Order: sequence, then structure tokens, then C-alpha cells
Amino acid sequence: MKINKQIEEQPMKEQNKYQKIITKIYLFLYKKLTINNASKPQIAAFYTSLILGGISLTFAILGSLLYTLEQKETFDNAKQQAQRATSRVALEIDRRLYFAQESAVSVANNLSSGKLSDGELLERLKLELEENIDFLDIGVAYKPFAYRSDVRFYAPYYARIDNKIELNETQFNYTKPKYAWYSNTLNKGPNWGEPYFWSDTNLSSDPVVGFFTPFYNPNTEDKSTRGIVYSEYSLTKILEIVQSLNLGRTGYGFIISETGTYLYHPNEEYFKAQVNVFDITYQQQDEKLRELIVKALKGTPVEANLTDKVTGQNSWLFLRQTNLNGWVVGIVFIQDEIIPDSAVTRQKLIALSLAYLWSAVFLSVLLFKAYLGGVKRISFLSFIISILFVINLGFVWNLVLKARTYTATRNLLLSDTGVRQLLAPQIELSKELNQEPPLVVPTGVFIQSFDLTSPKDAFVTGYIWQTYEDGVHDDLSRGIILADAIEDSDYELREDYRYKKDGLEVIGWYFAYTLRMDFNFSYYPFDDKDLKIRILHQDFNNGELNRRVILTPDFQSYTVINPRTAPGVDKEIVLGEWYLRDSFFEYVFKTYNTNFGVINAAPKTDFPELQFTVILQRSFLGLFIAKLGPMIVVLTLLFAVLLVSNPEQTMEVLGACAGFVFIVILDQVTVREQIITKGIVYLEYFYFVVYLYIFLVSVNFILWSLNPNLSLFKYKDNFIFKAIYWPTMLKVLLLMTILVFI
Repeated sequence: MKINKQIEEQPMKEQNKYQKIITKIYLFLYKKLTINNASKPQIAAFYTSLILGGISLTFAILGSLLYTLEQKETFDNAKQQAQRATSRVALEIDRRLYFAQESAVSVANNLSSGKLSDGELLERLKLELEENIDFLDIGVAYKPFAYRSDVRFYAPYYARIDNKIELNETQFNYTKPKYAWYSNTLNKGPNWGEPYFWSDTNLSSDPVVGFFTPFYNPNTEDKSTRGIVYSEYSLTKILEIVQSLNLGRTGYGFIISETGTYLYHPNEEYFKAQVNVFDITYQQQDEKLRELIVKALKGTPVEANLTDKVTGQNSWLFLRQTNLNGWVVGIVFIQDEIIPDSAVTRQKLIALSLAYLWSAVFLSVLLFKAYLGGVKRISFLSFIISILFVINLGFVWNLVLKARTYTATRNLLLSDTGVRQLLAPQIELSKELNQEPPLVVPTGVFIQSFDLTSPKDAFVTGYIWQTYEDGVHDDLSRGIILADAIEDSDYELREDYRYKKDGLEVIGWYFAYTLRMDFNFSYYPFDDKDLKIRILHQDFNNGELNRRVILTPDFQSYTVINPRTAPGVDKEIVLGEWYLRDSFFEYVFKTYNTNFGVINAAPKTDFPELQFTVILQRSFLGLFIAKLGPMIVVLTLLFAVLLVSNPEQTMEVLGACAGFVFIVILDQVTVREQIITKGIVYLEYFYFVVYLYIFLVSVNFILWSLNPNLSLFKYKDNFIFKAIYWPTMLKVLLLMTILVFI
């Protein structure tokens, strides 16, 4: 009984404890948010602060909720789109392959029942192919001597060749073990086979997948197996289903068979070479992906978040198994592509911070009872408001310094699959122009050094290499064009090495040149620089080739391609007041309004120009302190003058202000000498604010000396101007900051 009583008393004690805390909070707020025995102006100030503070806080909370919901909705919509796409592809594959299966089963059943004779078979096969326009071929393969005692092999089939239906006959011994489709069907019964190539015929150059089912002799009691009926699909038809999906710029779909063999992947080498996904997971030591695929092959739908260790990309993986044949449809959706642009996000967060700022300002008026007046209360409120403005300034600076998001706004090249997705429209364009498919040349870059010789120029040195394959690049010359290079006395581009092995030729060039860039200094000292090395193949406009020559990143030459690790840049590079933030390959699609004098050259519309981009961020802290320090000293001394001086010392104040102006002008001149730009940089707004407040203090003392009995100046010896000095100045700085960075 005592134990039960103790158990009952414990929750009561905790409940009493929470009630006491809530009561104390309520009494504190009641005391601070009620007003008694106050004058009308004080009451007006109280209710004005209460109403405006409540409105600001309401906007801040609602804005935060809307921002959070918007972010969540953006991700949820993208995720649901990928989920629906996965299910839709799985269902569409089931629907299409169902007809292939049913067609073969129907023919086999009719042969087994005797409803369809050998003499009527060919006409029936032709009819089935005519009615199913997606079929590649349909046919039968009799067991040896099963068709006729004097015919060992008989395997007629109708195939769709160049949109014409033609009768063919298999001319090879399909009973050999290497033709697994035949032996597996005899041993296991109806099945969907693994993809394979028609190595013994020119019917299709793409992998083929088919459904196979045995048929039986209707004239024997044991219903012995007489042969096999099959209907087949070219994987090109499957490819069309997946390619119709809208999965962003570099998202993609893939299909694997029940043994893990790729039936489709944007990287054609995967399914044409019949690569197995499990081999890739073992090579990449990706145990998590392997487990997810095994789970999907067992029939369990899979949804997972993955981070690529090589590219650093975050993605969603969706896996669904088809009902008919155990294939698995996979969708990879790159999450980074749906992250809002950093500038848009910054604008929303700044708006929210302002709402919270003003709610805190008005709450401070109420909590510290500044509406009652008094030097101590107003002084303390001035201090608190100044701190709040400084915090908000720091918040905005932090937003500016955060790494920019590139994936959502630029065509980053982080994987072979992503490159193929971006170049897919180029293949279609080549068909429209009656050209051969684009010829791609793997290209790598390594930056050894760069020196920012002027605000607009950077001297860059390093290596560029390209890989040429025998039988693929035979018609290409060997050479590159550095598009933005200034060919001055320091320009150098020379072949440094060349070697050839196993049909691959690698050529490396050393380069050193001045890169002219249009850098933007408007955010100085929070600015960054994009150093862009534009690379073109020297045959990019060769009209005799009748095809585009496009450079692609040589991913195989880099251990990691994650932009945060700065691939392709020497880690020991000396940067001075800058630090290396990111580096990456990207495509910039350009349309040239000239044929460069080559009459036969095809028009360059949306031509993918390869760029290697290096992002430098200015090390702002030391520079900011060095430049901001003198201004803080000047403003503090100016405030001290405002505190200790009186109207009789107006001439001394004016003299001090003149000296302050001289100091600030000299400091601003040094800033303008360091950067050459036509516009106004962010740091200069600080100088303008200092000039403004030197002027205002001067005017204040002049007016005070002319009319010392004016109530505005007479109250506590110019206290009003002293109280608003820091809050108004910081408010102006915050306003300037927001206007620059929003």
C-alpha cells in the first residue's frame, strides 16, 4: 500500500512543479503587459507597442510556418512525382509485356490442343505480329525432328524489319547450351528470359528480351514436348517508356531483370554489355544499395535516401517490381535539383528575420517598460535595440556567406549518367539535322596555380588531357581551344605528354595563360569569384565531320568528383586573401550567331560548351575587421563627442567632425584602389553612413547652439539624439545590407 501511495504522489509532485512554473510565467507577463496610473501618451505608446509587436510576431510565426510548409511541399511533390513515375513504368511494362506473353501462350495452347496445325502456323504467327505493333518478332522452335522426320531443325519466325513484316528461319543449332532460352524453357516451362543479343542474325543490334513457353504434341498420350513458342521485344521499346519520364535534368530511370542484369540504363554500355547491378555494387563497395535491390527483387517496394560518396549528390531511390516477370523498375531523383535558388531562399529568410526583429523590438519596449519614459529605461532600450540590429546584420551576413546552391540553377556534370541525360537532346538534334550522333571526347583538367593579377584578370597554369579511342576518334584531329585565353607574352599551350595503350590514346597539354573574367564586386568583401576555363575541341566547327564534337568530363581520372572536395585543383595552391570553396565541370549551352566562316558547318544551337569552374570565396574576416575597425572607432568617438559636448563647444565639435571626415575619406580611397569597378560595392555603404552621421552630429550641434531652449534639445541635454544614435545608424546599415543582398 505504501508503495502504491508513493507512486501516486510522484506524478502529483511533478504536476505541481509544472503548474508553479506556468503560474510564474503568467504573473510575469501579466505584470509586464498591464499598465496602471499612466498618462495618455504612455498608454498610447503601450498599446501601440503591444499591437505592433503582436502583428509582427504573428507575421513571423505564420511566415515561418508557410516557409516550412513550402519547403516540405516542394520536396513532397517531387518525391510523389518520382513515386508515381516508378509505379507508372512498372504498370506500363506489365501491360505491354502481357500482350507478348498472352500471344505466345495462345499460339502454344492452340498447337498443343490441335486447334492449330503446322500448316496454319505461319499464317497465325504473321497475324499475331500484325496485331501487336510493339513486337520485334514471334516464332516457334521445334525440337529436333519434331516437325518432320527428315528435318532436324525447324524454327520459322516473323520479324518486323524496317516496318515490314518478313518471314525468316533460324539457321543455327539453337539446342546448343549457349542458347539458354531453349534449354531453360524445356526444363522450367514458361518463362521470361534474360536479355541477349541476336549474335547470329542482323535482325536487331539492341538487346532482346522475350517470353518463351513450350507446346506439346497433341497426338501422343504423354503430351510430349514438341517445341517452343516465343515472342520477343527489343529493349528499345522499353527504353522509350523510361525516356518519357520527366525526372529533372540529371534524374534517371533504370530496369533490371530478376537476376540483376540491366535491361535499361541511360549509360548504354550497361545494358548493351549486359552488366549486372550486383557486380557494380561490389566494385563500389555499396552494401546498402545491394541490400535495397535484393529487397526489391523479393517483391518489396523500396524508397530510400542515398548520398553518392563520389559526387556528393543526395538522391531518392525508388524500386518497384513488375508483377509479370519479376523485373525491377528503379527511379533515381536528384534531391539537390529541387533545392530553391540560394538568392530566393535568402530573400524569404531575410523577410522572416525582419518580422522577428520588430516583434523583439516592440516586446522589449513592453518588457522594460520603456513606454513610461525615463533616461535609464530609454538608454537600456536603445542598447537592446542596437544589439538586436547587430544580430540581424550578422544573420544576413551569414546567409550571404553560406555556400551557393549550384545544382538547381546550373548544369553540373557529376556522373556519366548525368552527362548522358544532358546530352540526350543533342542526339535528337543531330537526327533533325541529318547528322551522325555527337562524338564525345573525355577531357580532364588539373589546375596547378592561379594568380589574381588584377581585379579582372587571373593567370592560370595547369594541365588538360583528352582520351581518344581507336575506331571512334580516327577522323578527329588532336587539339583544344581555350576560349577565354588572352594570347599575350605569357600565353603557353604545349603538348606535354602522349601515350597509347589498348587502343586508347591519352594526350596531355600544359597551359599557362591570362584568364579575363567579368568579376562582380558589388558584394565586397563578401564576394566570390567564378574562374571559368572554357574548353572546346579544335574540330568543334569542322563541317566535313557532319557531326558535333562535344567534350565530356573524364570522370575516371578523378577519385572523387564532389564539388566540395575541389577536384582538379592542387591542394597546395596559394590563394592569399581567398580560399578555395568548390570546383566542378559544367555545361553552358550556347547558341553562336555565326558559322565561323565554314560554309558546311552545321548551325551551333544550344551547343554544350564544357567549362571547368573554380569558386573562390574571399576570406572576409581579416579584411572586414581591417576596414570596419577604423569606422567603428570613428563612430564611437563621434558618439563620445555627442555625449560630453555642449552647445558652447560647437566649433570644437565641427573641427572634430572635419577630422573624422578626412580619416574616412582616406580609408575609402584605399578600398577603391584595391578594386576597380564602376558601381558601388557593399563596404562603401558603411562609409556613406559614417559621412551621414558626421553630418547629422554637426547639424545637431549647430541647431542646438542656435536654439538651446528648444524642448527637443533641452530635454536631458540633447538626450533624444544620444538615445537614437546607435539604433538608427544600425537600422540604416541593416536597410542598406538588405537592399544590396536581397
